[in-house]
Amino acid sequence: MKSSKSRRLVYPEIADNHEMAGRVEEGLPVVDVVAFGKHAGFSNDELARLIQIPPRTYARRVATKSRLKVHEGERAVRLMRLYRRAKEIFVTDENTQGWFHAKIRALGGRTPLEFARTEPGAREVEDILGRIEHGVYS
Repeated sequence: MKSSKSRRLVYPEIADNHEMAGRVEEGLPVVDVVAFGKHAGFSNDELARLIQIPPRTYARRVATKSRLKVHEGERAVRLMRLYRRAKEIFVTDENTQGWFHAKIRALGGRTPLEFARTEPGAREVEDILGRIEHGVYS
């Protein structure tokens, strides 16, 4: 049973490519990204850096509750999917955050968040998560 402190994922349908493609095309609401950040423990400055938007631009979009451009929305969804996948393995937000910020030897000493700034990097992080899940990687 979930405690009253459990937090709902912003997009429970994050794995539904059809649904998420439509949301990204129409412009992902920045307020949803902010809600995800609060859920996952990312600050607004960290989110801006992770989805590669200048912090002042991101702050302006948050203040006006605007929508992300397609390429920004794609990066936000990539981060949300990785977070969801990692949390399936690490269970708590705290453990997931800790892993995202840990320097990983298989990533050349970079953190999963640093490595996942590109689509191929995100796929590599997913591969590592799969290996961890199956006990192939520690």
